[in-house]
Amino acid sequence: MPPTTLTDRRNAGTPQRTYFLDDNRLQWQDEGCETTGSLPLDRVRQVRLAVEMAGRESQVVCRVSAEDGTELAFGSMRWAGVGQWEANARDFRDFLGELHRDLAEQAGPVRYIEGSSMAFLSIMAGLGGLLALVGAGFFAKLFLIDENAIGLVMIPAIALGLWLMRLFWPRPPKAYDPGRYIDTKMDESSDQADESGAAVAENEGSVTSR
Repeated sequence: MPPTTLTDRRNAGTPQRTYFLDDNRLQWQDEGCETTGSLPLDRVRQVRLAVEMAGRESQVVCRVSAEDGTELAFGSMRWAGVGQWEANARDFRDFLGELHRDLAEQAGPVRYIEGSSMAFLSIMAGLGGLLALVGAGFFAKLFLIDENAIGLVMIPAIALGLWLMRLFWPRPPKAYDPGRYIDTKMDESSDQADESGAAVAENEGSVTSR
């Protein structure tokens, strides 16, 4: 039986990479490169799932971390150019299920969590707060002090900043049951070419957005 594979590219600064599971290892090969990287599954200590942006769409990104700090990331959409992403949900879902099945056979321990890192959330919430603060400053100066109606254009900026703060307010990741993905089967009739990353699995509604 041929190994399960997934072709992925995260961004413009990374090469297209093909991942495959074989002989209790997560292996990968970059496009145009003859050498193959390898991560023994018994060294994996964490699997993190999070919903992230892919242009105007959203995608589910899986990050596999080893005990030595090595981290591999792949998603349900792959980068195809500036502002362009290709749907890869079907292969991602199959690969994710196979990965969870293979990890279940290892001694572990493996931590399964969903949600973005606290560092990412803190940065984004901070940017939202900065935007709201700058907008409020200009609003106060232009509208309240100078009595210039143009200051009203700052209200959307303030609202956007507050919305970003609320959306990305730091919260700890939560654990998930890997059995959800081990037992998941591909529904051939529901697979669509334009399937978004956020709907990559039937139970993906539980994946924390960012």
